This record gives sequence, structure tokens and C-alpha cells, in this order.
Amino acid sequence: MTRNRLRKKLPLLATLTAIALVAAAYIFGLASIQSRMYAFYDFEDLIQPRLIDATIVGWLLFFCSSIGSFLNVVAWRMPRGEGIGGHSHCPRCANTLKIQDNVPVLGWISLAGRCRFCSLPISRRYPIVEALVGVSLTLIGITQLYSLSLPAQFVHWHGGPLWTPRVSPQLLAILTYHTVAVSTLWAMALIRIDGTRLPTRLIVFAGIVVVAAMLAYPTVMVVPWQATRPLYWVPEGLHVDAIMRVATALVAAALFGRVLAKGLCPTADLKLDPLGGGTRRLVDLIAMLSIPAIVIGWQSMPALVIGAAILSWLLRPLLRWIPINDGPKGQIADRGAMESFAFALPFALTLHLVFWRVLWETPYWPSDQSSRNVIIVAALLVLVVPWFVRDRTAATAVASSVAVAEDRVGEAEIAAEGSTDELPEHHGDGESDQRDQGRDHTPGA
Repeated sequence: MTRNRLRKKLPLLATLTAIALVAAAYIFGLASIQSRMYAFYDFEDLIQPRLIDATIVGWLLFFCSSIGSFLNVVAWRMPRGEGIGGHSHCPRCANTLKIQDNVPVLGWISLAGRCRFCSLPISRRYPIVEALVGVSLTLIGITQLYSLSLPAQFVHWHGGPLWTPRVSPQLLAILTYHTVAVSTLWAMALIRIDGTRLPTRLIVFAGIVVVAAMLAYPTVMVVPWQATRPLYWVPEGLHVDAIMRVATALVAAALFGRVLAKGLCPTADLKLDPLGGGTRRLVDLIAMLSIPAIVIGWQSMPALVIGAAILSWLLRPLLRWIPINDGPKGQIADRGAMESFAFALPFALTLHLVFWRVLWETPYWPSDQSSRNVIIVAALLVLVVPWFVRDRTAATAVASSVAVAEDRVGEAEIAAEGSTDELPEHHGDGESDQRDQGRDHTPGA
């Protein structure tokens, strides 16, 4: 009995050991290297600052991956019209999960990927999403806390190897704003990769936390809305500028969304078919593009769209590893260009925020610092993106048949929140056969 328990805990013990070794290698290894590089610092003097670094990173990873765990629940419940409050439970046996089972990534490893009560498999989607969101938000937190990423930010002297975070109320407000915005974009992406339309309440929530927050506290703008940065510009108290910033960002999102529609939702027609399936996908696309447009400004949106298109191609192997949730009225058989691009958007926004200062200082990256010609050229290059991201396989035929099927759905059903916009009936994808009692499932529903 004891031997069996130990064997089950081996993956968890191995993971914890690996984490401890990485932390020790950073603390003692970097302290040793720096003590040789700097004559005025001994090895013992550098242990404490590197221990502080490891503690901050560890806490951020846990907190941010917990956000990823919550977003898994959001992606499962919101499209079904369910509340996102309450304890997580297994959708098969309905047992409430224990606290230790909800620990991000480690809980799944500890259970060996199976429910504690019914022993049915837990989808690997859980730890993958938790890890991706955790790393994404942690990178943003580290680069901003250590004054490495925000444009025009005062770069304080890090004290040589004794660098430490520099925290202020303004920085915490900006970091919180970016964390909530990227988390909201992740929630939208996780719903869209299942071929499910974005719930209205999620779009409303995004408007409140992304738009209203900027209007109320303009400091989170970071960069102005003008094409050319005004001399000695600072965002504090510029409420009118915040309104212009939001307005120009929404216009840019709508413009780029309409351009991308040629490759991602070619059946969309806002005039002749405002309630069609393709049009609903276009509305979701514009809603997702609005978040990065507001966060980083319309000037850099062409580059972000191009970057997201490239990432959508590079990340497709990773996307295939994330199982498709059963939709509230069925599920898609396979993911196409729309799902790949939606999945790439949070990555693109994360990379832009992490390297924002470096990109902002580059004259060939479109921003309020670059010339207008750079912005124009980048915007023209976006016209090529629809050809790059479009489906070139049989998935195109599937998407077209889906749009036709959806157009025949009654207006009342179309207006119902939480309906899918891909296939009206169930289509298995290899992991979703309901007759297979050993299939993956989502326990946080």
C-alpha cells in the first residue's frame, strides 16, 4: 500500500525537486558568477537579493497560474450560461474538488491526471492553460516590477548586482490594469478556440475593466493617442486624451478586424447578414482586437496583428495539444484559422508588453515614437495577413458549411447567449466520444 502511494506521488515529487533545483541554481549559481564579476561584492552578500528574486517569481507563478485555473472555469461555464462562482467540481461525479487538487499544475500532476473520486481522466487542457497563463502574466509582472518594459519609464539604478523591484502606486495600477486586460483576452481566446461565440457578459466585463478603467485613471494609457508623441507628454489627469485613446483604439480594432475577416471569417457581412454565423465571428474578432488596441495604442496595432498572424502559425502544434471542450450544443471537429489566431493574440500582447520599451525605442517599430511612414507601411502589410492566416485545408469547407447551417437557425436561437457558432451537432475530435468513459473531461465545471 505504502509503495503504491509512493509510486503515485513520484511525478509530483520529481516536479517539486526540479523546481527546487532550478531555484537553487539561480540563487547560488548567479550569486557565484556575480561575485566573480564584481570585486566589491562577496558571494554571501548576493545570496539575499537573488533569494528575493526567486521568491517574487515563485509567488507570481503561483498567483498567475491560479488565474489560469480560474479562466479554465470561465471558458467552461460562461458559454453554458452558468455562474462562475462556487467551488470547482467534477462534471461526472459532481464531487467538489479538494483544496490541494485545485493547486495549479501541481494538483493535476498529484492526481496523475484523474479525478480523486471517480478516477476518470482530467483533461490535460487544465495544466497546459494554467502554465501558459501563469508564465504569460509572470513575465509581464517581472519586467514591470523591475522597471524593464514600460516606455518612457524612469529607469532607476539597479545597484549593480543588488537590483531590486521598484514599486509605486502608479506602477501597481498599471501592472494591475495590464494583468486584468491580458487575463480577459486569455478568457476570450479560451472560449473562441472551442468554436464558441463570446458571451455578452464577458464582452461587457471587458468594456468595464479595459475601457472604463482607462477613462477613470488615464495614467494606465502609458503612451498617447497621437501619431506623434507631444513634447513632455505625461498621462496623469488627461481624461480627454483617454477618451480619444479609447475611440481611436476601437476604430483601429474594427478596421483591422474587417481586413482580417477575409481570411478568418469570409462569410461575414454586417450589412446583408448581421445575424449570420460569420458575422458573429467577426464581432468576436473585433472584440478581441479591441483589448490590445486600447492597452498598447492604435499606433502599434499593425505590428501586433502581423506578429499574432506569425504566432498563429507557429503555435498550431501547441494548440493541438489542448483538447476541445464540449460545446453547450455540440463542438467543433477541428480548429481552423480563426481559432489559431484567437489563441495567438494573448501571446502577441504578452510579448509586446514584455518588450514594449525595446520596441518603442526602435525607429522601425510603429509607435508614437516612430515616423508616420513606419505606421503606414506596417498598416499596408496587414493587408497581406488575411492571405497568410486563411485556412488552406478541408477546414475551409467545414467553416463554410457551418456558416450556411447557422444562417438557417432562427433569430431567437441566434440571440441566445452561449450558443456555438461552428457546428450545430456533436462532432468528436478523438478525445470527445461520449461513449468512451475514459475520455478527458474538465473537472472545474
